[in-house]
Amino acid sequence: MSRSSIATAAAALMMGLTAQAFGAQPVPDLDAEIATARKTLAAPPVKAAMDYVERTKDETIREWLSLCEAYGPTGNEQQRSRLIYRLFRIYGLNDVRIDEERNVIGVRPGTGTGPTVVLNAHHDSVRLWPVDQEISSFVADGRVWCPSAGDDLSGVTQLLGVLRAMNAGKVKTRGDVWFVTFTGEEPVDNHASSGAQQFVRANYPQNIDWKKGDVLVQFHGGGGEGVSTGSTPVRHRTRLRLFTPIEGSRWGRHSIDVLGPVLVRLQALRDPRAEGEGQHPGVDSPGDPVLFFNTAMIEGSEIINSPARDITIRFDLRSSSEARLQRAHQDIMRIAKEETEKFGEGFRFVYEVTSTNGVGLDVNPNGLTGFDKANNAAARAAAAASTVLYGTKPTVDTDNGCGDCVRAYREGMPGFSFRGNVIDHGGGKIEMRGSSPLKSETRRVSASSHDVTESKEIDQIWSGLKHGLLFAITYARLAD
Repeated sequence: MSRSSIATAAAALMMGLTAQAFGAQPVPDLDAEIATARKTLAAPPVKAAMDYVERTKDETIREWLSLCEAYGPTGNEQQRSRLIYRLFRIYGLNDVRIDEERNVIGVRPGTGTGPTVVLNAHHDSVRLWPVDQEISSFVADGRVWCPSAGDDLSGVTQLLGVLRAMNAGKVKTRGDVWFVTFTGEEPVDNHASSGAQQFVRANYPQNIDWKKGDVLVQFHGGGGEGVSTGSTPVRHRTRLRLFTPIEGSRWGRHSIDVLGPVLVRLQALRDPRAEGEGQHPGVDSPGDPVLFFNTAMIEGSEIINSPARDITIRFDLRSSSEARLQRAHQDIMRIAKEETEKFGEGFRFVYEVTSTNGVGLDVNPNGLTGFDKANNAAARAAAAASTVLYGTKPTVDTDNGCGDCVRAYREGMPGFSFRGNVIDHGGGKIEMRGSSPLKSETRRVSASSHDVTESKEIDQIWSGLKHGLLFAITYARLAD
């Protein structure tokens, strides 16, 4: 690698600030919030709303399937936006609109004198196939199956379930409750969550303002154990390019010969703590942030009768710490340098950081000035709601967040998300676990949450739906 290439790579690696990891922490002294949540839960309209959730599970699942079958990849979400727009109108929201980023927005007005609660989920998915190819969603093995079933159509389903339940219970709140579905959350180059960015720019601080107690909180398909108030883990997307001398023969050595040894050695960089069901970037061990290391794509020459002179390996690297990613970059360059040198003069490599996104770049990792991520009224209320419903330890995770949260933070508005692994089977039967393994011999859960075979366990969504329902009513304040 030339000195200029090394300098360029080093400069790219040092971009931004170093993120500080915090992690989940218990919230003390929630007696007042828990008492309020219990009183709210016992109110007849809220009891009726909760009963409605139990009675209409089949209807909720059908709605989930209909969302699956409306095409909605990032950048082309119009069909799904129009479906959600129609549902918002049918369910009686006011001021329903689709904005210029194809976000769908509707308002359930309050009676006054309460904070505004903006409940949201993102409805775009990864582009997996053409718009004219039919999507057939289905239920099997206790799961909904379709592209984006879990990320984040399960969240949109929870959002709609809260709206229908509030209507069924004739719940009135003092503060307005907004229902919003965002577009553009799935990354395109380095501009993920353009929908969240547009929404906050259009509404903060004139319509929603965290300084006045308003809150922006997202559904992700889980729930029942508290809330996260962090923005997002740091993400770097990088590219390692391996080159062969121009004199190389198609029958002799070329770049693919270097590829094998490099790939083998790269496996040693994978952090075993990142493996397993339910792992998520930002989940750290004390003193040593976890590295999420994905060899995402390998590309070679498109010319058949010529040696592959340029092999490219693309990576998706994530952690809660930018310093941890920089260490990974140095390890990748060291391995590439050692392996290319073994093949002699003319073999070389170039390593590039192609895009970055995270709290370490242009957001104070401690949050917004004057905003306490660990101890604020909305987070306390969300933690209390989960405790009242499921007896879980009230926690606020100040590290993890969501893709939309980082854009909200960058525009000045904190973004929360409901979190937890409570499985609510109904009738008071609950479990504390992540997703269960499939028993079917014909189907397997995809290792990726962005896949044509993506699925989501149905009973994972009810705790988050109820969690969001109780929080929204409690925090917006139940009207007389």
